[in-house]
This record gives sequence, structure tokens and C-alpha cells, in this order.
Amino acid sequence: MSRRHLRPAVGEGLRTLVLAGIPVGVLVAGVGSRLCMLLLRATSGDEVRGIRSDDGFEIGRFTVGGTYNLLALGATIGIIGAAAYQWVRPWLLGPRWLRYLTVAAAAGAVVGALLVHSDGVDFTVLTPTWLTVGSFVVLPALFGAAIGPAVEAVEAHATRNGPDRPSPVAPIVLVALFPPTLVVLAVAAIVLLAWTAVRDHPPVNRAAHAPLTGIAARAVGLIVAIAGAVALLQDINQLNRTT
Repeated sequence: MSRRHLRPAVGEGLRTLVLAGIPVGVLVAGVGSRLCMLLLRATSGDEVRGIRSDDGFEIGRFTVGGTYNLLALGATIGIIGAAAYQWVRPWLLGPRWLRYLTVAAAAGAVVGALLVHSDGVDFTVLTPTWLTVGSFVVLPALFGAAIGPAVEAVEAHATRNGPDRPSPVAPIVLVALFPPTLVVLAVAAIVLLAWTAVRDHPPVNRAAHAPLTGIAARAVGLIVAIAGAVALLQDINQLNRTT
């Protein structure tokens, strides 16, 4: 791909990550996490007040700074999730609804397995345990279910506009609201630049579209999802034995 077309392609890719990833991440991972924390604080005893949770937040204390940090973390997670969805999308099977459901289930299992652990503060002091565990599984699943439609909606809007240059105002405003996202966007820009530059080369194009590549990618995804589900079930069983 020529330099003339390389820059717009990378810019459009980053625009999609920002417009799809940040709103979904802020709403689901950020606001959703805050609401779950408030609910768990209400269902737990007063003795949990002042204890630091596994992610470093003080239970029972609501601050503007802490809430903003949570929303900024959600925005960053949103961009990473949007990039991950674009990466795995070519190998998802079935109709659109099944692809969204597959991503949701995989996100709930894999991210849930990373977040749920039997010795964590969140899972030993907050009650009821089923609500704590459920929150850490349902939120990633909701994110997984929402990120695909968001990415494809942004891409469809850009396609409908055709050659018209999209306005940079909305992406700039979103990034300005959450400056920590600049770090992950810089990494994404490097990856997009490298991939866009080589993807149309015949050897790379053939390898990317080879049947064996698709089989291997789906096999890896399935293994990761199953491993996440198994690890999550093991942690849940361990929690049930200790509570």
C-alpha cells in the first residue's frame, strides 16, 4: 500500500477504536463497575468499609477522582477490546447474532477467570459471594456483547459517508476526556501501521487467508475460551469451599 493511502487507513482504524471502544468501555466497564461496587457495598456489612479492594479502590468511599480513574480505565479497556474484536472477527463463525454471542461468552469466561480468584479481597469480604462473582463475569460478557455492534456501527457509518472526510471532533473530544488512552492508542497506531503496510503483499495475503490459518486461529480461540471457563469454575468451587 502506498504512503498516500497508508495514513488514511491507519487514521480510520484509530477512529474506529476510539468511537467504538471508549463509549462502550466507559459505560460497561466504568459505569457498570461503579454500579456493581455500590450494590455490593449495600449488600455487605459495615465492616467492609475502608478496606481496599483488589483493584486498589477503597470500599465504601465515593470520590470524584476515584470514579474518573475507573472511567478512564474503562475507556482504555474499551479500546483494547475493540482492537481485539477486529482481530478475531475474520475467524468468527455463524450469523451475526451468533458471532456476538460467541464473543460475549468468551469474554465472560476468559476475563472472568482473570478477575475471580479465591484469595481476593473482593471475594472474601464482599457478600453475597455469588453476586460478587457474577458481577465479575457478567460485566465482561456484556462488554463482549456490545463491542462488536459498536465497532460495526462505526464502520458502517464511515462506509455510508463514502469519500467524505469524517469529522475529527468526536474522537479528539473522547481522547481529551480520557488522556490515559493515548498510551494504548500509540501502540495501536504502530500495529496498524505495520499491518496495513504489509497486509496486501501476496505472501502475507495468502497466509492470512489460507484455510489452515483460519483453522489454527479458531482452535487457539477455542482453547483459550475453554481454559478460561475451566479456571473460572475451579475458582468458583474453591470459593464455595472456603465460604
